[in-house]
Amino acid sequence: MKKTVYAYLHTHWDREWYRDKEEFNLRLLEVVDEILQELESGRAPCFYFDGQTSALEDYLKFRPEKLGAIKQLIAEKKLFIGPFFVSADSFLTSRLSLEKNLEIGLEYARSLGQNEFIGYMSDTFGHSKGMPELLKSFGINNAIIWRGAPDISADLIWEGINTTRLVQGYFMDVLHQNLPISKRAELLEDVLEKIAKHSGKSLLLPIGADHLAILKDANKTIEEINKYLKNFQVVLSSPFDYLKTVEKREAVAGELLDNSCTYLLKGVWSSRIYQKVRNAKLQWELTKIVEPLDRLSGGRWRTNINYAYKELIKNHAHDSLYGCSTDPVHKQVDARFDRVESVLNGVKKRILRDHNSQGVGVFNLSNLPYSGAIRLVSDKKIKNAQITAQYKGFTDEKLYATRQIPVTEDIVDIYEYLIWADNLPPSSFSQVEPVKVESDLKISKTGISNKKNELKVKCGKIYVNDIRISLSECKDTGDSYNFAPANEPLELDILSTEIIETGPIRAVLRIYFKSVELDIALYHATERVEFTCKINNEEKNHKLSVNFELKNPLNTTVAEDISGLVKREHCPDYSLFKNMPAKGRQELQTNNFPMQRFVFAQGVGVATLGLNDYEIYKNTLSVTLLRATGIISNPKNPARPVPAGPPLETPDLQCPGESTVNFALCPSVEPDGMFKQADEFYGTTVAFVK
Repeated sequence: MKKTVYAYLHTHWDREWYRDKEEFNLRLLEVVDEILQELESGRAPCFYFDGQTSALEDYLKFRPEKLGAIKQLIAEKKLFIGPFFVSADSFLTSRLSLEKNLEIGLEYARSLGQNEFIGYMSDTFGHSKGMPELLKSFGINNAIIWRGAPDISADLIWEGINTTRLVQGYFMDVLHQNLPISKRAELLEDVLEKIAKHSGKSLLLPIGADHLAILKDANKTIEEINKYLKNFQVVLSSPFDYLKTVEKREAVAGELLDNSCTYLLKGVWSSRIYQKVRNAKLQWELTKIVEPLDRLSGGRWRTNINYAYKELIKNHAHDSLYGCSTDPVHKQVDARFDRVESVLNGVKKRILRDHNSQGVGVFNLSNLPYSGAIRLVSDKKIKNAQITAQYKGFTDEKLYATRQIPVTEDIVDIYEYLIWADNLPPSSFSQVEPVKVESDLKISKTGISNKKNELKVKCGKIYVNDIRISLSECKDTGDSYNFAPANEPLELDILSTEIIETGPIRAVLRIYFKSVELDIALYHATERVEFTCKINNEEKNHKLSVNFELKNPLNTTVAEDISGLVKREHCPDYSLFKNMPAKGRQELQTNNFPMQRFVFAQGVGVATLGLNDYEIYKNTLSVTLLRATGIISNPKNPARPVPAGPPLETPDLQCPGESTVNFALCPSVEPDGMFKQADEFYGTTVAFVK
């Protein structure tokens, strides 16, 4: 008896990748025009539009007259859209951003009449263990995945949600090929046999691929194909119909980061780090600072904040944030970040302008009380404050006054301060009098200490307490998708050191390396040691890392995930370099892993601002600070034997010039305590003076 194959027509739509957004928009018009023709003529029964709404929204910008036809096709269950706005990675975007992504996508899909949804994640590079819970919170109880799942059943219960694994992936263009029907059936039979080994009484088959037009005259084509298939009967349908047939599912738990069956392409966690840094800053500023400020102030700027959300989430389309697209694409990504930054800065300044207070005011936007240093910018002289910078400029009072125009004569001295405040209530506004600090900072020529930590440079080596810290680099023969070390990491030599800040609230030691300045700051009565690394990158094809040497081999780490904390087991002796080149068609394993804001091991936490890639080897925990390559997909990448994309040169992927990254060390903290440390490192206060 032949097995039933539920086949669904689809196209996987990357908003931008090896071509820029505007070129893909033109292709989108051609592809969707044909989809509608095939559906309306009855030559295809239905079409599944990739689980995201942004492409359809883009289409209707240029074809608004098609809105009625699209609504009709959705009502007739011939066109399926949503639930996401864009197909986003769950390791590089925050929980709140993913929630907003779903909110936008679901609202748009429902406005067009769609009311059934699948968490369709066919091409994101692995999956956070928090995704099932996130989907369920929106009433979505089914998911479809591909990358990251091990060699297990096609039909799963993953963290409590019914999930189907695309055993052979979503990229299925066998039937589109210009071959005799008998040959296409032969190729398809081979694919179906592989899927059947992991499936029950029925199979799920996608028919489509990246930016691919709908299978022409699909009903007739499948009718002809079925005449040649020996063990299968293909039924053109939708994923929803397939899900109703599944009787048995295999339970699977945790995150899905297995690359034994599919490529995970972990190098995307460290490609174009400068954009991941901007994303982290803007996500935080939007979700944790400006939006809460607006709520506290009456919600006047809600529409502007929604606009900023949508622009930011456009950059969360996976090929955009992964850093694996062409240089023109990433210039467009930067332009969207610029728009978001401008909106958030302008909204925040106006909220502070309109706040009725006098003197120094501080919003504590954390849900916890706050005591510590607070950054403040003003032209006024502030008592008991530490000046950290001074420059010429306009005051906010001049820039944001609608009845004034700043002129040259309005330029004054602007000061950046640090002030200290104690016991600010959670989610509050307080008028504060900066307190005089009885500083616990002690400063020498080669070190700084407070009651919590001791920083020192001894015999050309950096220590915080008993933790040795170093910078290292190695050559990279990989590409945007996969790191491929050409040598063991080489430690950078310290050239010189100097104390550059000696205030009572913060003291800073600067350490000079070739092409790198590392500023290490200790604050009065603060557990964190904060690092600012300024890189002037003049080299190509290499990776720069910061390394923390711990006491014991790193058998486990705990990292922040969208679900909270995720514990990972490691083989600390594994070396990617020693296992290259890859053999057969298998992507090599790595000891690199993703984090949201922090990673923890052996009583030590490391928080980062947009540095998502950490690596373990023996007793060393490393965080990638920069990875410079010059091609989207290197066909001779020794870490991955098969290309992952086109071999297009991308000079900006080398990350030339200056960049700045920030991270912090928390030497004595428990994993749960790292949430508070990371919040404060990112910043939970907003201060101003009137």
